[in-house]
Amino acid sequence: MKIRALIIDDEKLARSRLKRMLRKYSNVEVVGEAQDGVRGCKLVEDTQPDVIFLDIRMPALSGFEMLKKMEVSPYIVFTTAYDEYALQAFEENTIDYLLKPISDETLERALSKLMKILETGSSVRFDLKRLLESLKKREKIIRRFSVRVGERMFIVPASEVFFFRSEDKYTFLNTSEKRYIIPFTLKELEARLDPDAFSRVHRSFIVNVEHVASIHKWFGGRLKLKMKNGTEIPVSQYYVSGFKKKIHA
Repeated sequence: MKIRALIIDDEKLARSRLKRMLRKYSNVEVVGEAQDGVRGCKLVEDTQPDVIFLDIRMPALSGFEMLKKMEVSPYIVFTTAYDEYALQAFEENTIDYLLKPISDETLERALSKLMKILETGSSVRFDLKRLLESLKKREKIIRRFSVRVGERMFIVPASEVFFFRSEDKYTFLNTSEKRYIIPFTLKELEARLDPDAFSRVHRSFIVNVEHVASIHKWFGGRLKLKMKNGTEIPVSQYYVSGFKKKIHA
């Protein structure tokens, strides 16, 4: 039996890596891939897959928002950067999940589980509403960061963060005047920051919208933000729509 699979993830490297891992399985055919939920919905209609390997945090339309719009119901395997605090919610309310970075062992587990379900003709589906409610109860938004300066540690409230920047494999927390290295990727921060306050605007930037002083149109459909400390930050075309929704523009 051939499993027809879609990969929907906003990270190109993540899609490429998963597609490469799935090539090892002769009973899996990747019938398409998309970088966001908007394209994903269309692709689901066109290809009618058996399973979607679906990221959650995506611009424009998140994985959860995409599922609410879908008219068909393939099986879902979440590929997620959620931390261990959310894993029980996924275990209780979904077919399976793959915690990034995906390993060969967890992928094989998910495929074996899916194959058994398909072979038995089970109608098991996850309950999206129940999953969202469970995640909301478990999710711990980061309210403060501990940063190290020499031998000393300081506490920086999230409200004082102007923006986060990914640079040379490091992530920097930037306040109005200082910056500190923190042990998070931007993808992990997206999953743990207050979504009402912070917005991903570029592959290298997450900004605190409360500290945006002005917004300027830029060439190529992009925007440029001027922060209250004078720093200018680009909003790539890919993130413009999501950012405008965040600020109700």
